[in-house]
Amino acid sequence: MTNPIPEGYKQDGKGNLVAIANIKQNDLIKDEFVQKAVALAEKQQAELAAFKQAQMQEVDDFIELLAQEHEVELGGKKGNVTLRSFDNKLSVKVQTQERIELGPELTLAKQLIDECLEEWTADGNQNIRAIVSKVFSTDKQGSLNPQRILSLRKLEIADESGKWQKAMNIIAESVGVVDSSRFIRFYKQDANGHDVAISLDIAKL
Repeated sequence: MTNPIPEGYKQDGKGNLVAIANIKQNDLIKDEFVQKAVALAEKQQAELAAFKQAQMQEVDDFIELLAQEHEVELGGKKGNVTLRSFDNKLSVKVQTQERIELGPELTLAKQLIDECLEEWTADGNQNIRAIVSKVFSTDKQGSLNPQRILSLRKLEIADESGKWQKAMNIIAESVGVVDSSRFIRFYKQDANGHDVAISLDIAKL
């Protein structure tokens, strides 16, 4: 529990109490502006969060209504959906994005892939090795990019030994969903009939 700041004082960045009478006028004006601006920003953030929740709930309620009308029982989380106005010029899109991680099985898959690469690059062609090495490169935090690794499964590679396909199957089995986030976005068509997102990020306004 923090001690209350005595009347007539302000606390500086080091935690020291400074008498207001000893603070420059410009610093007091700046402090007042920042205090008010951040308070308003937090209020706006809360209002946007409530707005997002309310709009998502209305979309979910509408989907539930459709399900009842067609006698379909919905199970689990609702997927992606796009709702359009009658004239098609306005739309609301709700999307679910999952954050995935690859499990310890990935080590086994990498071993099989390395064995394939040893065989395929025996003639000196290192191109595919460079491609795969880039896929398994880590970021500044030392983390692998799951999407980049999963992209290997899209490659059409014929391997008589079956090691490559086995590695791809192991990669698929290693995928685990950590969590998921739902997004709601609003669009309005421009003069050319293209959907343009209505930005709710004040940095882009």
